Amino acid sequence: MTNNSTTTARFLGSNDPVIETSSFEPRNGFGGDSGSEAIDAAYVIISTFIIFTMQSGFGLLESGMVSRKSESNVMVKNMLDVVIGGFGFWSIGYSFAFGDMSDDNNNSFVSTGNYFVSDDGEDSISLARYFLQLAFSTTSVTIVSGAVAERIKLSSYMVFIFIQSTFIYAFPAHWMWHGSGWLKQKGAFDFAGGSVVHMTGGASCLIAAIVLGPRHGRFSHDDKETYGMACPTNVILGTFFLWWGWIGFNCGSTFAVTGGMWRLSIRAGVSTMNGAVGGGMAGVILNIILYRQRKYILDIPQFASAILGGLVSVTAGAAVIESWHAVIIGFIGGLLANGGISFLNKIHIDDPVGCFGVHWVSGFWGMIATGLFANPPKGYDFFLAEKGVFYGGSGNLLAYNIGGSLAISAWAIAISIVVFLTMKATFGVRIGFDKELLGSDEVEHNIIEYVKTIETKHVFGKHVVNKNAIQQHNGMSSTQIGPNGNSVVLVLRGQKEKEKESPS
Repeated sequence: MTNNSTTTARFLGSNDPVIETSSFEPRNGFGGDSGSEAIDAAYVIISTFIIFTMQSGFGLLESGMVSRKSESNVMVKNMLDVVIGGFGFWSIGYSFAFGDMSDDNNNSFVSTGNYFVSDDGEDSISLARYFLQLAFSTTSVTIVSGAVAERIKLSSYMVFIFIQSTFIYAFPAHWMWHGSGWLKQKGAFDFAGGSVVHMTGGASCLIAAIVLGPRHGRFSHDDKETYGMACPTNVILGTFFLWWGWIGFNCGSTFAVTGGMWRLSIRAGVSTMNGAVGGGMAGVILNIILYRQRKYILDIPQFASAILGGLVSVTAGAAVIESWHAVIIGFIGGLLANGGISFLNKIHIDDPVGCFGVHWVSGFWGMIATGLFANPPKGYDFFLAEKGVFYGGSGNLLAYNIGGSLAISAWAIAISIVVFLTMKATFGVRIGFDKELLGSDEVEHNIIEYVKTIETKHVFGKHVVNKNAIQQHNGMSSTQIGPNGNSVVLVLRGQKEKEKESPS
C-alpha cells in the first residue's frame, strides 16, 4: 500500500489508502501523471455539467405541477437555489463539509478551514471536490422548492436557501463523506447522496409544508379544478431532464475513471437506468390497478413520481448493487414514493410536487436496500465496511444506514423547524390570502397573464365565493377573490377595475 488515496476515497473524505493503482496524488492535484490527471479532471467536469442540468429538470417538473399563475415563480426559485445556495456553499458550506482535509481542523461532527474556496496552486482537489459538491448541494436545496410552491414569500425562501446549503446539507455531508465523519467511521454507506442529498431535502420540505399550511382550497371538494397542472408536458420533459442528470449524479460520484474506478462508475450508471425502469414499471402497474376506479389509463404525476422514486432509491447504493437489484429496489421505491404522496394528501399536508414521498421516503428505502443488497464487484470489497445482509453481512451496515438516515433526518427537521418558526414569528413566511389567489407570478414578479374561469360556487378555505365566468387564458388578466367572500376583482394589464360584488 502507498500513502495515496483513491479518487473515490478522497471524494468521500477518506484519508486512508485503499488502492495501490490509484492515479490520485492529493498534493499534486488530480493524478500522478498528466494523462490520468486530464482524464479524471474531464470526468469531473462532464459529470458536474450533467448534474447541473437537473436544475432545469426540477424547474420544468415543478412549473408543470403547479397552477399557471405560479409557474414562473417556481422556476425563479430554482435559479435562486443556485445563486444564493451556491454563494452559501462556496463561502462556508463547503468548509463545514470538507474544510481543508487536515486532521487539525476536523472532527467527527464538522470541518473547518478553506472558507471561500480557492485554488492554492498546489492542491486542486479542493476545487474538484467543491465543483462536484456544489451541484449536489444545490440539488438538495431545490428539492424544497416544490413543497413550498404557490404560497411562500420569496424573501423567506431566500433565507432558507442559505441555511439549507450551509448547515442542513453541509453537516451530514461531513458525517457521511469525510474521513473523520462519525457516520463514515461507524461504517454507514451512502454512495451518491440518498440520505445526504435527498433525505435532507425531503425532511426539510416536510417541515416547510407543515408550517406554511396548504394552499387555500387545496383540500376542498373541487381542488383539482383550482390547482390543476399548468403544463403536463413540462412534467414529462422535466422528468426526462432529471433522469439524464441522475446518470451524471450517480456515475460522477466515483470522482474518477482511472485506477479502476470506471468499473464502479459503469455499475452506478446501470443501476441508475434500471432503478428508473423498475420505478416506472411500478407506476404502470399501479395505474393499471387503479384504472377501474378512475377510468383513465395513466396518471402523469403518479407515473413521473414512480420513475423519480426509483432513481432516488438506487442513489445510495448505485455502485455496490447489481443490475437486477436495481430493478427490484427501484420498483419498491416507485410504489413507496406514491404511497408517501398519498399519505400526505390524506392528512392534508400540501406538498404540490410530492417532494417528501419521492425524496425522503424513497431515499430512506434506498439506504435500507443498500444495507440488504450491497455486493461490490470482485476486488472492490474495500469500498464497504461489509456487504449487505443478503450477501453475508453481519447487519452492521444495515443498522448504521438506518440509524444514520434517522440522524440526518432529525438534523434537517430540527434546523428547519427553528428557521421556519422564527421567520413565521418575525417577518412571516406566507404571502397573504388575496396575493395567493392572484398568484406568485403577479405578486412577486409583476407577471399578469392568467385568468381562472369558474362559473359555480367554490370554496377557498373559509371563503365561499360565487364567481362570474371570465374568459380564460386571455394573456392579459387575472382574478382575485376579495376577503369578504363575495367579491371579484378583475385585473386587466395591471389596472384594477372597481371591485364588483357578485350575487350570492
